[in-house]
Amino acid sequence: MNQQFELSLIVTYRNRENHLKTLIEWWKTDTAKKLYNLCEVILVEVDEAPSLWIEKEFSIQNFQYLHLVSNGIFHKTKALNFGLAHSQGKYIAPFDVDLVPISDTLLKHLRMAKLSPQLLMTGYRVMSNLAIIDFDHIPEISTNIIEDTSIAPEDKETALWKHLIRKERFGIVPLFERQRLLEIDGWDENFIGWGGEDQDIIERYLVDGRFLCRSPELVYLHLSHPPNSEWNEAHLVEENRKHYYAKMQARKS
Repeated sequence: MNQQFELSLIVTYRNRENHLKTLIEWWKTDTAKKLYNLCEVILVEVDEAPSLWIEKEFSIQNFQYLHLVSNGIFHKTKALNFGLAHSQGKYIAPFDVDLVPISDTLLKHLRMAKLSPQLLMTGYRVMSNLAIIDFDHIPEISTNIIEDTSIAPEDKETALWKHLIRKERFGIVPLFERQRLLEIDGWDENFIGWGGEDQDIIERYLVDGRFLCRSPELVYLHLSHPPNSEWNEAHLVEENRKHYYAKMQARKS
C-alpha cells in the first residue's frame, strides 16, 4: 500500500559500504525512529551491477532500493532524477551517503521547511576524521565526536565570499518542495561527476521569488573518505564548473 510521506531523502551511492552501513545503523536509532511516519529513504546505487548485500541490509521501514546501470563516471544528477521519479514526499532532499544528522537535526529541518514555504531551508556540515560510526554501541553522536571536527570547504573564506558577494547559492540538504522541483525539471544531467549541480539546482529553484535560508540549528556530520575514482577528477570538475558558470551568466543576461 502506498504511503504519502512528508519527506523523501534521495541517497546516491557507489562503493561507499562503510558510509551506507553507518546511515542504515543511524536509521535504527531512537532519534531516527521519530521520522518513520514522516520520511522515506530512497537509495539509488549507480554501478554496473547491484550490490547483493544492500537489499538484505535495507530491511528497514520506509527504505527503497533502486539500481541504475552504469559502468563509467558516477552520474549523480541522473541518479537523483531517477530517485525523484520514484519518490512520494511533499519535500525532496538530496542526501549524501557520507552525511549523518547530528541529534534531531533532520526532524527540525523538516519542521522548519513546513513553517517557511517561501524559504529553501538548508543546513551546515562539519567535517569529521571518522569514516564510520558504530551506532550499535552508542546511542547518538557524542560531544567528543562533534568537538573533533573542522569547518566545511564551502564555509571557508574564498567560497564564503562567492556565496555572499557573487550570490552563488549552496547549502547542505536543501529541502525542496516536490512540485517546484518538478516545474524546473529536476537536476541538470549535463553535470556529470562532481561539482556545480547542487548550486545550479538551488539557484534555478529560487528564481520564482523564494529565498535561501541556512540555519545553524541544522548541522550534519560529514564522514571522512578518500577521493573517488570516476567522480571528482580535475577534468570532470573543470567541465562542470564551466557549465555552471555558463548557465549562471545566461541567467544574468
